[in-house]
Amino acid sequence: YFPTITVDGRTILFTRRIEDGRVPGNFHEQEDFFVSNLGDNNIWGKAVPMPSNVNTVNNEGAPTIAPDGRTLVFVGCPDATGEFYGENRDGGGSCDLFITKKLGSRWSNPVNLPGKVNSFHWETQPSLSSDGKTMYFIRGIRGRDMTNNSDIYVTRLQENGEWGTPERLPDHINTPEQEESVLIHPDGRTLYFASRGHVGMGGSDLYMTRMDEDGNWSQPKNLGYPINTQYDENSLMVSPDGEIAFFASDR
Repeated sequence: YFPTITVDGRTILFTRRIEDGRVPGNFHEQEDFFVSNLGDNNIWGKAVPMPSNVNTVNNEGAPTIAPDGRTLVFVGCPDATGEFYGENRDGGGSCDLFITKKLGSRWSNPVNLPGKVNSFHWETQPSLSSDGKTMYFIRGIRGRDMTNNSDIYVTRLQENGEWGTPERLPDHINTPEQEESVLIHPDGRTLYFASRGHVGMGGSDLYMTRMDEDGNWSQPKNLGYPINTQYDENSLMVSPDGEIAFFASDR
């Protein structure tokens, strides 16, 4: 789940839940991300994991790749203590966004995303705009009554290279239920996301909203059957040419 694709449409990165005996507890599972390349025969090659300085024994995933294909923002989570994010990796006490850059053929050691995005809440599922200067993401907040809610936020790159204070999208998009897996289309005005809080077909459905000339978002539109079903659909990703879409479902 949570696929992202390079601008040339030939490399896809996605999250995979795998078995890992190093993980404590009963299930020994964790999340890493994997990469597949499109061959000359238009067949996707075998997916291989990202290098070990990016993937750790903790959960990583939900990558978004910058237009240059050499900058990756993703979510990294701590272990059961809530403090250890992996070697040489610091966080704020919950899942945070991290950034890594490809230098030559190697990815640099990820660092906590600079700026004001990460908090003691749960930040995840980033989506970079085509110019790399705007990023949408999901922030999850656990209430005092132990309810879980997650909403869509937007942040913008500042001149000093840090990300600015996030702004929550309006209430006609965010609901008291969970919004997740946001995607900003390369046109910069079409936003896709999954939600359990809007009228839908059951479970998590995929929706679309568009920004008008004044910067206002339209009422979200359900993408409808046969994309949405009674099961859970999320993490829609549209190819750069707008002709192909990928998404995850547990149908």
